[in-house]
Amino acid sequence: MAADERREHDRFRLWLPARIKGADDKTRMAVGHDMSQKGSLLVTRKSFDVGTTITLTVAMPPDSDNELTIEAKVLRCDRNTADPQGLWPYSVAVEFTEAAPQLEKLLETHAREPAHQKEPPQRRSPATS
Repeated sequence: MAADERREHDRFRLWLPARIKGADDKTRMAVGHDMSQKGSLLVTRKSFDVGTTITLTVAMPPDSDNELTIEAKVLRCDRNTADPQGLWPYSVAVEFTEAAPQLEKLLETHAREPAHQKEPPQRRSPATS
């Protein structure tokens, strides 16, 4: 059985601005995607240790002042193979400490908006511009 078939909650592939506050109490920018009410995959500029508890704040919808703050535990942190030398060199998988059903409702509504279903443009090197 594939991992996607074992998932307990629907997942939404959306690109959402986020902030992460780690154990060092610094707030860093991230982009959340592949989200559900129980967890998310984020791309970040900084690596995080597995097992670290973080505070994740996501703007929903991205262009609003409405924010949702969720505590999460880092399950995995890998090099982001899609952008290893770019702005978001790390891919961080997190599990929320508590399920966030209100997030799933917001994600479901937001997923219906075609403008937010596209992946962000890739940064091009000067040689290919």
